Amino acid sequence: MKLSSALAFLLPVVALANPLPASDAIADGENAGLVSRSKQVCKIVNASVVNCRYDPWVPNNALDRIRTTFKKGTGHDFTCYTEGECINGNCTWDWAVNWGCYVPGAYTDANCSKAKLGHC
Repeated sequence: MKLSSALAFLLPVVALANPLPASDAIADGENAGLVSRSKQVCKIVNASVVNCRYDPWVPNNALDRIRTTFKKGTGHDFTCYTEGECINGNCTWDWAVNWGCYVPGAYTDANCSKAKLGHC
């Protein structure tokens, strides 16, 4: 009886200490359903200062939704784009990954094209 009680106690502990090994493909990130995004450094153009906003659908006059501002000519890391409020006919918004906010595509250079960034 004492042996079965000890096994009943130790079995869960041993199982936690020795988890099943992950396959090499999943451990390497292949076939795991995840695609790493490459960063594009894009410069701010067409405006002296641009608001980087939490949400691409909030009107530009909603000051509480502005995370930070970027000055013309400065470069920032962007990883993807989404659709939002159209500005000068451009409805894309580029995700500034280091800041956690969106910049209108109308104010980023050609490095932030749809083809280079990919959809968020």
